This record gives sequence, C-alpha cells and structure tokens, in this order.
Amino acid sequence: MNMNRQTTTSGFTLIETMVAISILLISLAGPMAIASRSLISAYYARDQITAFYLAQEGIEYIRAKRDQNYLATPANSWLTGIDNCIDASCNVDFPNFSHAVCSSACAPLLISDEGGLYNTASGKPSGFTRTVTLTRVSGTSDEVIAKVTISWVSAGINRSFQLTENLFNWI
Repeated sequence: MNMNRQTTTSGFTLIETMVAISILLISLAGPMAIASRSLISAYYARDQITAFYLAQEGIEYIRAKRDQNYLATPANSWLTGIDNCIDASCNVDFPNFSHAVCSSACAPLLISDEGGLYNTASGKPSGFTRTVTLTRVSGTSDEVIAKVTISWVSAGINRSFQLTENLFNWI
C-alpha cells in the first residue's frame, strides 16, 4: 500500500460558482427586460384603444344632440342644447346622455359599478379625462369644429389623444 498518494477532489471553487451565477443572471436579464417592456407596451396599447373609443363617443354625443334638434317638432336650431360648449370645455356623460360645462379642468370619468360604463355620475375614478370643445368656423354659421381630448397617465407618463371633426348644419 502506498501511503504517499494524495487524494484530490474535484469540484467548483467559490470563484467558479460566482462566475457561473453571474453568467446565468446576465443571460436572464435580457429576456426579463424584454418581457417588462412588452407589458408596458401592452398596457399603453390598451389605454390608447380605450382613449380612442372615449373620444369617438364624445363626437357621437355631439352628433346625436345635433340630430335630435333636427327631429324636434318644431325643429330647434341645430346647436340647441350644446351651444354652451362653444369655446368652453365640457364633460360628456354618454350613458346618461348629458353634458356639463367644466368650471376649470374637467373631472376624470368614472366607471359605473353596474355595467362598467364610463360616466360622470357614479362609480370609481377611471384615470381618463374627456374634454369636449366646440369652435365656430369663421365666415359661416353652419359649421363647428368638435374637438375631444382624452388624457390619462400610463406607466407614469402623461398621455393624451385628440380627435377633431367638422360638423355641419346639413339641413
């Protein structure tokens, strides 16, 4: 029997372990950053779609009021009921088919507990603010510019979307 033989054990040293863990962390950091950015982009896209629909709803409210005036017996002036939004900011409540002039900045829309509709009467704050403004076109009394601005905060950044449409007294 040879007693001088040394036994060596092979294994990872502390430095090798630290290098392996560092490589593993670096290889995971890239996909995690991509996943994080993807989530932020998905939330922004969701909010942008909601903002577009809320802006379209504001335009539809103005059109519906104009059309109601045409259908009234006797017919009303085409801007009756919405003339207080000319050169003023208004907050539109489409489910309750009403609007109100904002004294300063318009209040955020609420999400109703029943049905989840955006309104100004009851519910939880939504984070979206809708402002509707009508502007007369100079030189004619038969055209107004309806401008709807939706603003919200997404990922800590103030965002806004604006939809503009010219409406006419077509009868």
